[in-house]
Amino acid sequence: MAIVVLDISKFRDMFPEFSNVTEAQLPFLFDQATDHLNNSEYSLVEDAVKRERLFYLLMAHLAYVRYGDANGNGGSGMVVRLSSASEGSVSVSSDAGQIEFRYMWYTQSPYGMDYWQATKVYRMANYYPGSVHGGFD
Repeated sequence: MAIVVLDISKFRDMFPEFSNVTEAQLPFLFDQATDHLNNSEYSLVEDAVKRERLFYLLMAHLAYVRYGDANGNGGSGMVVRLSSASEGSVSVSSDAGQIEFRYMWYTQSPYGMDYWQATKVYRMANYYPGSVHGGFD
């Protein structure tokens, strides 16, 4: 099984909205993405092409949350949604709403939600009828 190697030009082509993220920051984001998704021969995502797409979605999510995009979206650092704001004497409120904690962090960007949806198959139990383990592995 192949290991994914960061291709900065491919990431830039896929996500031109992150032109504000420097060449030096991208390898850090890739390394951080490997904290969320295994990049070894033991990865649940065996297809290296699919794993690369997932890594780039994670990188885009991390970039969006941390730095924002070139259009000024994201980058708030807030790990919940903004529920209200005022201007006089500055007041900001946030909450997570009805979002389950296990995927709340991914809802902070469209890239995170794409990643969460694309990886749902890897979070499901496998059932094997007649297995010596009682059917579940």
